[in-house]
Amino acid sequence: MSETTPLAGTAAIARIVQSVLEAVAHGRLPAGTRLREEALAGIFGTGRGPVREALKALAERGVVVILPNRGAAIASPSAEEAEQSYAARALIEGAMAAELAQHITAADIRRLRAHLARQKDTLAAGERREHLRLMGEFHQLLAALHGNAVLAETLERLIARTSLMTALYPPISQGCAIDDHEKLIRALARGDSEAARRLASDHLRGNHARLRAAARPPVTDLAAALTHPPRPAPKAPRTRAALRP
Repeated sequence: MSETTPLAGTAAIARIVQSVLEAVAHGRLPAGTRLREEALAGIFGTGRGPVREALKALAERGVVVILPNRGAAIASPSAEEAEQSYAARALIEGAMAAELAQHITAADIRRLRAHLARQKDTLAAGERREHLRLMGEFHQLLAALHGNAVLAETLERLIARTSLMTALYPPISQGCAIDDHEKLIRALARGDSEAARRLASDHLRGNHARLRAAARPPVTDLAAALTHPPRPAPKAPRTRAALRP
């Protein structure tokens, strides 16, 4: 494999990071799955340098662990790490929802309701991977609508961690989580900050409580897990109409 230019290397790093994050969120890369540099370089058509940098970036997010003389693997979070990650999300998203309730627009509410409808459709159809992706994307959409880019980036990292935990310990039921999303949208539409804060925080704590200890085995076919094109995070609309009842 020839050496990559700095620009090409940067693009390759971003592509690898996003592909791994999405594969984790979809449940295609369970905890413990080995990420061999040579295999990743071949899949993404790049050198080992960008692969190493991508793995370092994923390790900083807590999605990958790099072990001396053993290479990289998808992290296997402990019960304590799961509890702390969900507690952090509950604090951040509770405050975010409270602020969002003060400036959300009618167009924003329509986007949230349309997203909720897709969540319900995928649950009814038994499309687990797409459903899990949408459940995480809903929270990214809330962050995008809030408008704080730093908060959105922080939340993206936490969502990646909790997506891994959801894939490792599948929830007993997703029905309650969708109900929570619906109640939160109603509170946001009313402009009820306190209700939005409480519902967002309780929702995350409930998600943590619904996890069950049923680990899935690692996968060996990295190409099959990583060849799905990564989806971009949802973006907030540039213009907003004033919210009216």
